[in-house]
Amino acid sequence: MRRPALASLLVAGALAAAPTGALAAPDPENLPWPELLPAAPVPTSVQPHPVPHCRNAGIHCMDDLLHRLRRQWRALDPRCDHRALFSLAYLRITKGLRDDLARPHPRFFRYRRWMIAVIVDFSNRYFATFRDYARGRPVPESWRIAYDEDMHGDTSGGQDVLLASNAHTQHDLPYIYADMGMRTRHGASRKHDHDGVNDVNNCVFDGLESYYAAHYDQQFTWIHMASPLDHIGTLEMVKGWREGAWRNAERLMNAKSASDRRQVGQSIDVNANVWADMIRSGAVPGYRAQRDAYCRSKHRHP
Repeated sequence: MRRPALASLLVAGALAAAPTGALAAPDPENLPWPELLPAAPVPTSVQPHPVPHCRNAGIHCMDDLLHRLRRQWRALDPRCDHRALFSLAYLRITKGLRDDLARPHPRFFRYRRWMIAVIVDFSNRYFATFRDYARGRPVPESWRIAYDEDMHGDTSGGQDVLLASNAHTQHDLPYIYADMGMRTRHGASRKHDHDGVNDVNNCVFDGLESYYAAHYDQQFTWIHMASPLDHIGTLEMVKGWREGAWRNAERLMNAKSASDRRQVGQSIDVNANVWADMIRSGAVPGYRAQRDAYCRSKHRHP
């Protein structure tokens, strides 16, 4: 029986979009509405700072991150570990970000050092959560759902990628922006660069679908052949998550007290958890065995 396409696994109409880069040609699959939404005022006192694996923001930090991501994916891939799918997506997106940031004049980014610091700090949270779950420590509920499904559930590959994307984007990203600052010392908003990440995601998506179909989950073959509306709908949904993350970061930065900030954090948790429950709700009993058999057939070595 044909399994549903990726976007139809989720709530219909969860649309959002991304801007085109400053020098990029418009992409008909990349609807440019987030760049039209103005950033809210936030304090300018918070600015980027050194983080583990990146004491002085530069392309070397991106190269180190790529090495760590590549090492993680290469450990997961031969075992057909379901976490390998998101690990590969993270690797390819980071490569796309690195390549643009390394240009003399990046197409999608104005604040190179800030964006590199954000990317590395964001990945630090990802690696820490990955380790915590593997060692039996508590993790945010949206991540617990994602990793429980990876390790034991009957979700499809598409659901697994979206579960991790939801947790990392909707739960983690607001805190990274709030910690790194969202405006320059002179008050200019850095939202342009936040929106620019959507262009990189759009460029990477097609190649990921093809690789997933060839190596991990046959469902992606059907997704790739389905209506382009499914492709666009999935991209738009993720862009909507990213727009919401930016707005939640503004709320964190504008919180007047620790109590207000906790309330914002609680709303971030609830939103990410509701999405996680919706995404996993389409799991088909017994699909795990089918997926694993397909993956093992594609990972045989002579």
